[in-house]
Amino acid sequence: MKLIDYFRTFLNDVVNLNQSRLDDLDERVPRIIDAIEVDGTIGSKILDTVPQGSWAHRTIIRPRTGLEFDADFLVQIDENDDWNSDPKKYTNAIWDALCGNGTYKNMVSRKDRCVRVTYANDCHIDVVPYVVLSTGREVIINRSTNDFEDTNPVAFTEWLQEKDDITGGDLRRVIRLLKYLRDHRGAFNIRSVLLTTIVGGVVDSWKTATDADYYKDVPTTLVHVIEDVATWLQARPTKPSISDPGCPSTTFDHRWMETQYQEFRSRILDLAPKIRAAYDTVGVNDSVTAWREVFGDSFKVPILTAAASLAKATDLPTTIVGGERAPQEQFIEEMFPASITNTVTVECEVGEPANMNRAQKRKAMRLRSRGNLVRPGRSLTFRMLNTDAPLPYVVYWKVRNRGPEARRRGERGQIVRDAGERRLIETSTFEGPHYVECYIVKDQTCVAATHVPVNIDD
Repeated sequence: MKLIDYFRTFLNDVVNLNQSRLDDLDERVPRIIDAIEVDGTIGSKILDTVPQGSWAHRTIIRPRTGLEFDADFLVQIDENDDWNSDPKKYTNAIWDALCGNGTYKNMVSRKDRCVRVTYANDCHIDVVPYVVLSTGREVIINRSTNDFEDTNPVAFTEWLQEKDDITGGDLRRVIRLLKYLRDHRGAFNIRSVLLTTIVGGVVDSWKTATDADYYKDVPTTLVHVIEDVATWLQARPTKPSISDPGCPSTTFDHRWMETQYQEFRSRILDLAPKIRAAYDTVGVNDSVTAWREVFGDSFKVPILTAAASLAKATDLPTTIVGGERAPQEQFIEEMFPASITNTVTVECEVGEPANMNRAQKRKAMRLRSRGNLVRPGRSLTFRMLNTDAPLPYVVYWKVRNRGPEARRRGERGQIVRDAGERRLIETSTFEGPHYVECYIVKDQTCVAATHVPVNIDD
């Protein structure tokens, strides 16, 4: 059986990284950047920061007790012609800035491609120096070889987002489940970037054309993805070359050896039929037993939280309900009856910093490619891309700003009717965990809604 509510509870209560730790991450990264920016050598050369890896992909999971979780972010540094012949100077400048800071001097270590800041018994954050050369080439620095390496982490994040969109948002949840099996159950051993690339690579839109329910929900997506990965591995008896989806000229082949590939292949070929068996088992009790054979005893009977119960009653996604109410905040379900029968998609484009020249600028970057993290002073353009709700309908927007500065200046939260342009233009003015929501109202009923987090950190 699918046991969808069981999976929702399992993800929320066991697999997903604790919200408090995500909040800590949102606070720690800006402080690290602040420490770098006050340094006399490198501070004025910092152009931008961009999350990458599992933080940007939203696939971080809760670590085992006593172990750390990790997060990576890029620090874009203004190209320095004098350093290009000795690329490790970019990394050394970050290292020197943090070593010269009283807070971080005893927390840092140097890796081949980053400077690592370690928080005891909690997490480590990898600071990755990143340069866009005058040729347009995007590079990180390999300190051990003292050379530039091609990269395009934003393109990787966008590739994964496109794959996730095909599954209706369940691919990321499946990747978290597979990471749980790796880290907590010892089901296999593989680097996260390889796992994400292989799993994302088997997701294709043509599969939904032949079976509209192929990625219908989390357990269905899980069983199909693991079987498709098993099929992909079965066809490759020896280690294949794995290219970076965001930068095809770069491969991840150095991330594992042939023996590691063979072990991973064997473990997945053994795991796939067990997941299929649990999915096909009839009867709740027997199905729970079968799923526990895969995930362990933490796969428990779901208990609806108050927020989830309210969301279920209003048919609104749980992310749109809850939180401390602002003085003049409005909620769509208090203005119109809510019956979510349709979908709406919103994209946000982030403007580049004013201090970047043409060579340094990348294409206009989507907010989701930045892990929904943006620094102050950026323009934000939210566009309603599409909805399957039939015309006529009315579009509404809500901007909710939060945090100490929002409380000082006055918290927003009113719902306003779209002027007909189906877009909303904002500026990332001050820090806080903000969000924007878009609603489709048809025949005086809210039939579609979406939620876009906007985390602003200086």
